[in-house]
This record gives sequence, C-alpha cells and structure tokens, in this order.
Amino acid sequence: MKVEDIRNTVERQPFRPFAVRLNNGMQYNFNEPRSFGAPKDYHMIFFFGESKWAMIDTESIVEIIEQQ
Repeated sequence: MKVEDIRNTVERQPFRPFAVRLNNGMQYNFNEPRSFGAPKDYHMIFFFGESKWAMIDTESIVEIIEQQ
C-alpha cells in the first residue's frame, strides 16, 4: 500500500470511518479520529481501541476499506 493512499484517507475532512486489512488477515477499524495515530511520514500507524492498541507497519497494509 502506498503511504500517500493512507495519508489521503486519514487526512480527509471531515473524518470518514475506514478500516485497513493487513497481509496476515487482521483488520483494524478506525471509527473516529482518536483511534488513529501516525508520525509525519506515515510509515507506521497506530490503532487505539478501547482496551488495546496496535502498531502497524504500513508495508503490511493490503487494503483500505471505506466504511459508511
């Protein structure tokens, strides 16, 4: 997945929920802006859930799924 694609999805205004699917089959749903974090270069992103968090290498993202 291109870093530009991830950056464009995250920085849309207003925020729209999305999910990322990884090459290992895991999926993370970003339903609100607070659930997402990233350094300026977006080569790593962070998922913040209610009781867990995950650090995701953007090279492992195979799909961005826009949610309604």
